[in-house]
Amino acid sequence: MSKVKFEIKSRWTGSILFEYEKENNTLKDTVVQAVKEEANLEGAYLEGAYLEGANLEGAYLEGAYIYISDNEIDITKIIKEFEERNNVKITEWYINKNIIPTRWSCFWNYGLIICNYEIARQIKKLTIAEVEKELSEKYNCEVKIGENL
Repeated sequence: MSKVKFEIKSRWTGSILFEYEKENNTLKDTVVQAVKEEANLEGAYLEGAYLEGANLEGAYLEGAYIYISDNEIDITKIIKEFEERNNVKITEWYINKNIIPTRWSCFWNYGLIICNYEIARQIKKLTIAEVEKELSEKYNCEVKIGENL
């Protein structure tokens, strides 16, 4: 397998905010790694990033575009879908009009940008013993993980 590298770029300058390379890499893996490394993703262009299940706790996403279009934006639908996929609650947003990217010779009429957000629900972290106990109780079976096999 070959390694795949993703770059997260600034919507303003096109400069690379974060890059990550590994085998079978995905954009989701890259965003998660950026969060782990506490990269500042302010101004990141994340439209189309499928981040379902990603733990974005501690991520700095303010100023990140989540949608760009030449047509008017259905804000309610886009925000709801983004929040559900990414475990965040957007508390403040705005529409930027007539976006002209510096690296391309085109522009969009509307861009939906995150101003403020919060983590919607905390992800419960379990020890291996807690996982064994919870699964065995839920499924009424014996669970063996790792060295306990």
